[in-house]
Amino acid sequence: MPAFRSLLLLLSMALLCVASNVVDLTSDSFEHLTQASTGATTGDWLLEFYAPWCGHCKSLAPVFEQVADELKGTVNVAKVDVTANAPLGQRFAIKGFPTILFFHEGSMYEYESARTKEALVAFAEGGFASAANTPVPGVPSVVDTITKELDVVRRDVVHLLGTKKNAIVAIFASGLTIGLLLGCFCNCFTSRPIATKQKRN
Repeated sequence: MPAFRSLLLLLSMALLCVASNVVDLTSDSFEHLTQASTGATTGDWLLEFYAPWCGHCKSLAPVFEQVADELKGTVNVAKVDVTANAPLGQRFAIKGFPTILFFHEGSMYEYESARTKEALVAFAEGGFASAANTPVPGVPSVVDTITKELDVVRRDVVHLLGTKKNAIVAIFASGLTIGLLLGCFCNCFTSRPIATKQKRN
């Protein structure tokens, strides 16, 4: 009996050590590995954008592993955790989970069919050609990122002014009053008379 348990333990450890053919991509490794915006010289990529808490994503995980095994050597299969890599979710406008995109020669194709091994493999092996495609968005520059963040702030301010105008005026007036009082208070305690040298006659 102890030998059987040892053998069972060894087999289960061996199964855990089997490498997955699904590549985990991050914000740091995405462009380097896929070269998606530069024409994908590393080949075609089938990507799943997922969230760890998503039930549909959990159901798709074993199917996606089978797809990766089937396509090994012909199409790269990868996944991106959007909760840990938010810039990628923003770059590709991911709105729901799981979102499956296929990258081919600088274009991306969204997969919108059944989440079965056969359907996914067929899509990756040529079925994508009948789907609508869009150019892969480039890596956002610092200016693009700042512009996008400023636009979010602008929209928030416009929304607040439209819905909570009185509260904003009260908060601004309070902040201004407190700032002026603190300024006067600090000025009173830190100002020193300027010493002047008098000439001796």
